Amino acid sequence: LAKPDFAPAYNVLGLLYQQLGDPVEAENNFKRSLRHDPSESSTYNNYGLFLCGQDRYEDAMMAFTNAAGNPLYDSPEIALTNAGICSLQRDVVVAENYFVQALQKNRNFSPALIQMADLSYSRNEYATAYQYYERYKRNARQTPRSLWLGIRICRELDYQDDVASYTLLLRNNYPETEEARLLQSNL
Repeated sequence: LAKPDFAPAYNVLGLLYQQLGDPVEAENNFKRSLRHDPSESSTYNNYGLFLCGQDRYEDAMMAFTNAAGNPLYDSPEIALTNAGICSLQRDVVVAENYFVQALQKNRNFSPALIQMADLSYSRNEYATAYQYYERYKRNARQTPRSLWLGIRICRELDYQDDVASYTLLLRNNYPETEEARLLQSNL
């Protein structure tokens, strides 16, 4: 490196090694980045994602907490949402708490909105799921996952026009996805 103490470069190297499937080098670079700049919230967030992918839950939560707790971090909702996603398999209540915190930081943060819509749907709270889904739609592009969720929510609420609209979008825009296959098998 041209500037061996430049923390963001090690953060990027950590991401690169993670992508290349070298967890030892990925972790070494994330740690090196944090040694050079322990206030770098984006590195803590990326390191948390890495740790979660390694099934090191407690360490991941500590990294996400460090990221979100930095008063200079301009987007703590990202780390809070990632903490929620990481928590989903272990404790849905904890995950939901993180998503709520993320939405308190940024009420229009679409990744947290779609997670809350999905959680509400899974609890059969269809009206609440629909409210989160509508907010999500105003702030993000539809994805195969979001369209499939919208179809299922609107089926439960008997919003047939929405079901037809989302079905058409999913079939036309994402015909080769798992969600399109799920739709086809659930007709």
